[in-house]
Amino acid sequence: MIVGLEDTVTLTDTGLAAYNRALEPKRLVTIPGGHFAPYTTEFARASAAAIAFFREHLASSGD
Repeated sequence: MIVGLEDTVTLTDTGLAAYNRALEPKRLVTIPGGHFAPYTTEFARASAAAIAFFREHLASSGD
């Protein structure tokens, strides 16, 4: 889960609470900025975190 530390749309506290309730596998990445920062100023960091998680958990097992 990628949470903006200054998010006023999906409040940071709400995002962190949702993360705490989520089941594994899970990973938390916090970024500076607000709701749209993962798509603008923090895109490189946010997309790298998402790609790493998906590669780890959705990679083909070779079957």
